[in-house]
Amino acid sequence: MRVGWPAVIALIGASCGTDKVPSRVGEAPLRRLSNTEYAYALRDVFPAIDLALPPLPADTAVSGFDNDAEAQAPSDVRITRYETIANLYAAEATRDAAAVTALTGCADRSTPALADDCKVQFIRRFGTLLFRRPLTTEEEARLGQRFAGWVTAVDFEAAIQLTLSAMLQSPQFLYRVEPIDPDDAGKTVALDSYAMASRLSFFLWESLPDDELLRAASSDELRSEAGLRAQTERMLEDPRALRLIWDFHRQWLTLDKILNEEHQVRTAEVDPSWSNATQASALEESRLFVEDSYRGAGSFGDLLTSRHAFVDSEMARVYGIDPPAPGTWVETTLDGEQRSGILTRAAFLAGYSHRATTSPPIRGNAVMLQLLCQLPAPPPPEADLSPPVANPGDGPKTNRMLFEERTAPAACQGCHEALNGFGFGFENYTASGSFITEQLGLPIDPRGEINGTDVDGPFANALELSTALSISEVVYRCATRRWFQYALGRLPTEPEQASVDFLADHFVESRGDLRKLLTSIATSRTFRMRKIPK
Repeated sequence: MRVGWPAVIALIGASCGTDKVPSRVGEAPLRRLSNTEYAYALRDVFPAIDLALPPLPADTAVSGFDNDAEAQAPSDVRITRYETIANLYAAEATRDAAAVTALTGCADRSTPALADDCKVQFIRRFGTLLFRRPLTTEEEARLGQRFAGWVTAVDFEAAIQLTLSAMLQSPQFLYRVEPIDPDDAGKTVALDSYAMASRLSFFLWESLPDDELLRAASSDELRSEAGLRAQTERMLEDPRALRLIWDFHRQWLTLDKILNEEHQVRTAEVDPSWSNATQASALEESRLFVEDSYRGAGSFGDLLTSRHAFVDSEMARVYGIDPPAPGTWVETTLDGEQRSGILTRAAFLAGYSHRATTSPPIRGNAVMLQLLCQLPAPPPPEADLSPPVANPGDGPKTNRMLFEERTAPAACQGCHEALNGFGFGFENYTASGSFITEQLGLPIDPRGEINGTDVDGPFANALELSTALSISEVVYRCATRRWFQYALGRLPTEPEQASVDFLADHFVESRGDLRKLLTSIATSRTFRMRKIPK
């Protein structure tokens, strides 16, 4: 099989972060906080509060991601739930006098003047935190008037609670508002410093800016590439960046589909011990692996080839290794003849399987769609999508043999040549992700063929497939496009493709350095600018 790095397009004359390609910037639609971002924001504002909350309506995924602006329309249910959640947090944050003092930072409110100072301090502090910018004079006055009315109607503590609840329900908190100047209609302009801070924090941390980032915004440090780069590099070293790393990969590779109802059980011949605990452990193992890959070299290649793992008793059982003590997770290195990266882990393998058997086309489709950004044609209406079974009297046949027979007609091969070519490589893994070498007494054939990439050719098994994909420029360009989409909350426009290509060139050249890619996106022209509608 031919594997190797294709020639990299030489666009390295500019600094390796800022996109200086003269492409047009697409419009930036108003974005609501996704459910994930909303949860992280509340956690960061109230780290000591842990409440049972009513669920928000699920976000609608677009191309796999739940933060796309075009699918974030509000609903009556969502607005009602926002109100309920805001009231719950405000009530808990002001549950007694000590909590109010801790929230406001005002130890003494014994005189009207001290109480008024406390009110102003509280409104300005939480307004800046929740709105991600200093309050305008009008906003501060309006909140102050409502606060005074609540003090008169109830008391000071109630006014703190009701003001906090009001701010948590405000559009300035729930939406990522980026102010514009009407005189700029039709122009492409740089974001103001606070909008840049918010865009950066919701990209890298999926949450609010911290005090340091707001300080940088207040001093206009984010207007320069050097200042923006310094903040980006700082934030990528913060543990909060692991949220981004996991949530992106969880959605990109659809790893959490392992939690779907269809995967709650496995048939007895596949895994009689499979349970809801196995589902949860499979996803947790992938999370720990993905985050650990980033903590190390942060290499995209490691994601597809590393054997480093964390296992509990359930994952140890699936992987056929000695289990740790119940309820614990331990680091280990998986068998180099069986596992290589995320595509050979239980969440991916079992998530792209049926309850009773594997499906090479489903697994092959996952590779093509998620890693190559190639959308296979849908099956014709008359296609038989049920798992194939052997005819009576035919004798034993492996799953691969059955699928080869099913998809042998020429009408099927147009799609299945590629789908099966990738999918057959995973036939050593059962529908629960366990490794096997035979079925019904017959040896399993995990050979396959890569098509439609720069590393086309035969491979022996999933390990060789993962290695080939780990150095494929096509895969790196697909990953870059997905990251670009995730950062902007929308698909790139056609004029922005030059920027995507530029970023991908550097990602390839860096051998998949994820920190460099994220820094390049954050300092790119497209991320720092916005087109103002006419």
